[in-house]
Amino acid sequence: MESALFLVPLLPFLGFVVLGAAGHRLPRSLVGPIACAGPAVSALLAFAAFRDAANGDVLSRVLGDWIRSGGLHVPLGFRVDRLAGVMLLVVTGVGTLIHIYSIGYMREDPAYPRFFAYLNLFMAAMLVLVLADNLVFLFLGWEGVGLCSYLLIGFWYKDLANTAAGTKAFIVNRIGDLGFILGIFLVFVTFGTFRFDQIAPAVPTAAPGAITAIALLLFVGATGKSAQIPLYVWLPDAMAGPTPVSALIHAATMVTSGVYLLARMSALYAAAPAVLTVVAAIGVFTAVLGSLIEITQTDIKKVLAYSTVSQLGYMFFAAGMGAFGIAVFHLVTHAFFKALLFLGAGAVIHALHHEQDMRRMGGLWRRIPRTASVFIVGALALAGFPLTSGFFSKDAILHEALDRGLGHGFHPGWFLLWLLGFATAAITAFYVFRQVALVFCGEYRGGAPDAAHGSHDGHGHPLAEHEIHEPPAVMMAPLYILALLALVGGFIDVPGFLAPPGEAHHAAIGEAIGWVLGGAAALAGIAFALHVYLKRPDTLRRIAEGTAWGRRFAEASRNAFHVDAIYERLLVKPFLLLCMGLYYVIDRALIDWFLVGGTSLAVSFWGGALRRFQTGRIPTYAAWFACGVLVVLATIFLAS
Repeated sequence: MESALFLVPLLPFLGFVVLGAAGHRLPRSLVGPIACAGPAVSALLAFAAFRDAANGDVLSRVLGDWIRSGGLHVPLGFRVDRLAGVMLLVVTGVGTLIHIYSIGYMREDPAYPRFFAYLNLFMAAMLVLVLADNLVFLFLGWEGVGLCSYLLIGFWYKDLANTAAGTKAFIVNRIGDLGFILGIFLVFVTFGTFRFDQIAPAVPTAAPGAITAIALLLFVGATGKSAQIPLYVWLPDAMAGPTPVSALIHAATMVTSGVYLLARMSALYAAAPAVLTVVAAIGVFTAVLGSLIEITQTDIKKVLAYSTVSQLGYMFFAAGMGAFGIAVFHLVTHAFFKALLFLGAGAVIHALHHEQDMRRMGGLWRRIPRTASVFIVGALALAGFPLTSGFFSKDAILHEALDRGLGHGFHPGWFLLWLLGFATAAITAFYVFRQVALVFCGEYRGGAPDAAHGSHDGHGHPLAEHEIHEPPAVMMAPLYILALLALVGGFIDVPGFLAPPGEAHHAAIGEAIGWVLGGAAALAGIAFALHVYLKRPDTLRRIAEGTAWGRRFAEASRNAFHVDAIYERLLVKPFLLLCMGLYYVIDRALIDWFLVGGTSLAVSFWGGALRRFQTGRIPTYAAWFACGVLVVLATIFLAS
């Protein structure tokens, strides 16, 4: 299998080349199969590689040198161990299902081939990221998925809001990537290599200060790609892209790159406990912030976007406790149920002719029961309902935090983080079943036009309930598979599988108590949401409008606590003013006026002055020649 590792990213890349170069000339019926073929075969190869890695083998293949200059050596190397094997299955498996779903979802789009070309390119870049055996090659895939994210978020580029969202994602990720690049440089200065298998053994010999600096810089890169405080602001706006993009890039794969990076560099982070504490704190606060924002959102995809921010916070919380296996466990289960939820939301949007406002939905259980069923399965998993995948992975994180807070004496800091994580679990269950209630329960609210919320079908006409239909089979089949994985995925012992040889994964203190508390939080959140939105729909409105603190909180939550406005005022506008100042002082005044314009004026002045001597009269030239001869003779005479 080692000799075929390079084919895993190469096959989707070939799909990108074919569709990018000739997709517009191919029959539409061929575009989808060509786009799906590369990821599907890559999934089979990934399974073979995973099987070998599961037996304890580490697969490695070096195609040659990419960069070699003096002591700098960067190979084109691929490596699969157990961690990479798990990620390969998630990326290729979920990615293939989303490609299949996209055949139905995007079939009416005029840029159908371009969409699949970008999607294939993303798959190739993500697989390079996972398979790379060194930091520089990983960074190539890292930047590749960032580029594809920009292209796919702004896919409908004729809408300026979409292009603005793509640009925002690209710029915010570049801020994080600056930290990543500096971390890569410092890795080479410290260890003299970029290869993961050489960095890990050398960590104990490095200076603690260097280890801390590298860990912090790489974490900055991870916060950008995985949407953590303070660089999370791009992810909610990324919902401007097509829904399959949201499922593949912004729920299941790309946004988990930061978690994968931390797990890949786990030996380095284990030697920097102070940085791990920062990682855990940032993760918890991101989880809390995301959950508090999403409880008031009305866009069906925005709710899931902030949910992704929150769940990524849980993964960083686990990584910050050194429980990298548990972080990857939640990464895997989250890929299942969040891809299911996004694709389910896409099925709802497809059925409602691109309506995304949940206030204009309701009662859809009667019209699209199959879509409703699989969506509710995903909602149960996200809420942490007992025995679903999210229950096991999320509660494992909370077990670990409780163990740190109470396992060896009382540690108030870790106990506070556990308490915040526990409260976020209850809020998560509440907001996702708020979404279920608004979308699928009650009466349909989209049958009549509403000036306040606009039309219903996206074309200026209200959509009658009898016009709503289930999506085609090509969209439903991936939903059924993901629903099954969301139900049973928690029984896969990912932490035990990733534990070092001879080190079995141990349960945290009071695991049974943790399960009871986690299940109780999920059930309480679900029950409260259904009771409020089905039995007493005006309760929260009265609270939000009847008290000053309720109004302030609701307004702040709806506006994402004004973080974007704060960034705009404190960072964006001052930076733009600085750019404008530099433009006028450096570009216009110094370069254009002084250097370019001044040079032109000087040449013009001296050219005009010298032109006066060019009279065209032979006697004048003879006189100047005679003067020159006299000057030369005088110089020779005086010199002698």
